[in-house]
Parts: sequence; structure tokens; C-alpha cells
Amino acid sequence: MDFTFKKIFQPPVREYTTAVFVLIGLFLDYFFGFKNILLVIAVIGSIVPLINGVLPLIRGKITIDTFNAFALIITFITREFRSSAFIILMLSFAYILEWHMTNRKNRAIDRLMKLKPVKAFIERGGMIEEIKTEDIKKGDILVVEEGLQIPTDGVVVFGEASVNEAIITGESMPVKKNVSDNVFGSTVNINGTIKIKATRVGKDSTIERIAGLINEASKHKSHSEKIADRFAKVFLPFVLIVGAITYLITHNILYVASLFLIACADDMAVAIPLAITASIGKAAKRGMIIKGGEWLDVLSRVKTIVIDKTGTLTYGDLNIAKTVIKNGISPKDFWTFVGIAEKLSAHPSGRAIYKEAMNYTSTIPDPESFAVIKGTGASATYKSHEIIIGNSDVLSAARIPKDSIFFQEIKELTEKENLPVDVVVLDSKVIGYILVRDIPRAEAKESINKLRKIGIEKITMFTGDAKNIADQIGKELGISDIKPGMKPEDKLVELEKLIAKDGKLAMIGDGINDTPALMRADIGIAMGGAGTEVVMETADAIIFTDKLNLLPEMILLGRKTMSVIRGDMLIWFLTNVIGFALVFLGFVNPALAAFYNFATDFFPLINSSRLFRD
Repeated sequence: MDFTFKKIFQPPVREYTTAVFVLIGLFLDYFFGFKNILLVIAVIGSIVPLINGVLPLIRGKITIDTFNAFALIITFITREFRSSAFIILMLSFAYILEWHMTNRKNRAIDRLMKLKPVKAFIERGGMIEEIKTEDIKKGDILVVEEGLQIPTDGVVVFGEASVNEAIITGESMPVKKNVSDNVFGSTVNINGTIKIKATRVGKDSTIERIAGLINEASKHKSHSEKIADRFAKVFLPFVLIVGAITYLITHNILYVASLFLIACADDMAVAIPLAITASIGKAAKRGMIIKGGEWLDVLSRVKTIVIDKTGTLTYGDLNIAKTVIKNGISPKDFWTFVGIAEKLSAHPSGRAIYKEAMNYTSTIPDPESFAVIKGTGASATYKSHEIIIGNSDVLSAARIPKDSIFFQEIKELTEKENLPVDVVVLDSKVIGYILVRDIPRAEAKESINKLRKIGIEKITMFTGDAKNIADQIGKELGISDIKPGMKPEDKLVELEKLIAKDGKLAMIGDGINDTPALMRADIGIAMGGAGTEVVMETADAIIFTDKLNLLPEMILLGRKTMSVIRGDMLIWFLTNVIGFALVFLGFVNPALAAFYNFATDFFPLINSSRLFRD
């Protein structure tokens, strides 16, 4: 019994109860003349709206709630209790709608969490054991058979599979996964068997981070939501002045009360958040997280875009562009030695070379020793052989004379291919060259063209690559404004120069080195859900899929949202102008004014709800 009594005072039961009693009170008043019952119901029902309106005023702020509370007080002063009931009724509906929007977000997070697998299969000492997913630790080797969910984020270390990543990226087509590819937890292995090494577990997993970001996004109050409050700061004094002038001319307090009831602006307190909620939800379904309505507003005004090359315009996973193998060694032996040297490498180039080596030999032994040559390459030993791979500087480490022909060969290859060249040295003898390149994304050029078509005035590419390599990528993608050879601090300095006077600047990146620039831009957009926690936290919006074509879609969504919100503001203004005219012409008394305001509240709500359908 005590639980039920307490529940009545909690939303939304409180608001539903208030609405029911107000309707009963209006019925009894209209048909039986029980005004005292309506008065009691109106007084009790006004407690929450009055508190919501007065508290900001005490802190020196005028909000929409202040405006509504003021209109409510006017009805009590003029003894227009039916008007009080209408205002309480429409505010109750507004609070109910707000509760349902919040609850909808909570249900979405709950559904997301229910998609997480509850068990996993771990490989220990050559045996496979079943464990709970909550017991998975970073570095565990997990076996994922066909038809099972991938238990946590990881990297494939054995096998290949087709994975349905729709839960994360919104893409229904399965994605092929091979050794060294990243996988997301909760996605489904629809074909093949793989082993993965757990990289992110528990709260750090992508599915958990998405849930956290959705929750955080819903808490942000947008610039556009604040517009309604700022408008109230101007409009309330304006109505006070109009009301005072009206009273001085007519000496009729009912006219004044009617003006305030017409001006009651609770609809905007619901319509704008409704539009933002619809757009953020739509973005999430497409694999995009926008951290609040404020960033939808910024997206709608973006005119300049700065894009980091690696991992954004390109795949970020380097590929072998060309290989030159010297006479005297077979391709299989060449790639076996190369694979041994790069097997333990953490460098992107090294990982790409090792991945390519696996295509030529079924097994690659572990090196007996391995060392990184800083800024140059890597060296390894195996069965008395010394293998060194890296740029031209490794020739010195391999004790090869500076006047040898190999330096000239490397120079000629670099100039001809416009790509960096790795030289492979076996026992102080050059056995070949490997050219590695970062491949532009398949949709990158089309996305750049689409950005220009939708009115983006300036597109700039930042990269740490040398000028000749950066220019080649830029030429392929149709980007002429290129800033090569950039360090993280250089990006920040250059970004300051590009900050637009007219329109906003968006920065798109995926690495920790992009973090300062992401923070400085008007809006920072992180590319790819497999990015680091630092990047995810820093960014204002995230494209969880690696599809660059979602960038223009995100900008268009921001524009659409702001267009709907401006429509809400216009509807609000026009209905108030018409209402004021009806008051001055003597067609509307306080009771009708309250009913008029209640009826017109639904227009901006209907307008905002279009975003759920579009």
C-alpha cells in the first residue's frame, strides 16, 4: 500500500493521475457547477508547474517554465479556474511526453544490453572451455564458431569468417574477417570459425560504449533547446508591457489574462527535444552517435571540413602495392624470411607485410630475437640468419656501403611509384624491396563529391605523409588543399588558420594524434568504432561504421533537424499572433484563450514528429 501511494507522486503516474482528475473536475464543473472541486484539483495540480517555474526565477533565470507558471498564476488571480485546469492539463501532457522520450531512450539501452552474449569459449592449454562473458579478460584467446555471437571486441588471430555487424554499423551485408582484422562484440559469425584475441572487455567494449554515449547524448541540452528559453526572456517582458498597455487602455483584467494564456509556451519545451530525440535515434540506427542536439545545430552550419587522411580517407590498414624480389631467392623463401622479421612488429607497415607473407606460406616460425630500429625498421634472427627490413637507413645497420647500387635503386623506385620503399636484407645482402601504400576508401571520392554538392565550401586533408605521397592520394580523391608532413601540434596550428568566419568547421579523424584538433574544431567527428577511448570521449559525434559516405548524411540530418525546429518556432509565433488578434478583437476570453493554447500546442509537436517518419 505504501509503495502504491509513493508511486502516485512519481512520474508519469503523477501526471496521468493529474490529467484524469483535471478532466473529472472540468466535467463536474461544466455539467453540475461544482466549481469548488475544480478549484481544489487545480490548486493541487499546479504545485509541480509552479515549482518548475519559480525555481529558475530564484536563480535569476527566465525560462519557458517561468512563462507557463506566470500564466497559471494569472488564472488564479482572475478566478478563471477552468483556464487553470486547461493549462495544468496541457502541462501534464508535456511532462508525460518528456517522460516517454526519456523512457524510450532507457528501453533502447536495455534492448542493446540484452543483445550481448552471456557465454564465450576460451582456449586454455589446448583445451576449449565455456565461460561467462563477464569473466573475459583482455588478451584471452576466444573461439567463435559459425552461428555464434562474438563475445567481446578483439582481433582475429586465426581463421576467417563472415560477420554480420548490423548491430554496430547498421549495415546488413556481412563483412569478411581475416587474421589481423578487428571484430566487435555482440556481432554474429554467420560463416566460418575464428579465434580472436580480446582487446576491449566489459565497459570498454564497443557495445557498452555505444550504450554509454546514447545515455550521455540524451543529457545534453542543445543550443536550440536554449533558444526557447532565450525567447522567453524577451517575450515575457514584451507580453508584460503589452498587458500593461492593454490594461491602461481597456481597464479589463480579463483581456490581460487572455494574453498571458495565449502566450503560454509549453509546446516549445516539448517539440524541440522531440525533434532532437528523433534525429539522434535515427542517426544511431545508421551507425552514428551524435552527443546531443547542440551538435546537430553545429552540423547544420558546417561549411569547412578538415579530414585526416589515414584511417579516414584511407583504410588505415596498409597494403602491399608492389614487390621486387632479387634473383637467387624464391618467393616462398623471401616471404618466409619477411614474415619472421615482421611477425612481432606492432608498426602498421610491419603488420601489413606480415599479413601479405601469410598468403605465401602456411606457417611462419617465431623469430629467435626481435628488435625495433627506431625510425628505421626492424631486425630479427632465425637459425643463424639475420633479417632486417626498413627504409634506406637500414642499409647502414646491415653494414652495406653507402656507395652501393641499392641506394640508387631505392631512390628510383620511390620517385617512380611515389610510395615509400622498404628494403629487405638477409645476412647483409639485399634480397628485395616492398612498397606499401595506404589505399583510399572505395567510397571516399564519391563522399568528397557529395560534400561539395551539399554546399561544403572548403575541404582540407591533413596527413603526416611526405608531400609526394599526400599529393597522389589527394589527386585520386579530388582534394587540392593538402597539408602534408604534419605532427599533432602542427594540425592544431593549421586548424586555427582554417577556422571559418562564416559557417562552422568540422574535423574528422580516428587517432590519438587527431585528439587536439578534434577538441579545437567547432565539431569533432571520430571515424570508426574501433578507435581509442580517448578519441571516442573527445569527439562530439562518432561514425561507428567505417563508411565515409555517412558524413554527408550526418550533415544533412543536422540541417533537416534545424529546419524542423525553425518550423516549430514559426508555428509558435504565428499561433501567438493569431491568438493575440482574437483577444484584441474581443472573440476570446481567458477560458477560450487557455483552450486555444491547448489546441494549438499540437501543431509544433506534429511538425517535430515528422522526423520519426522521414
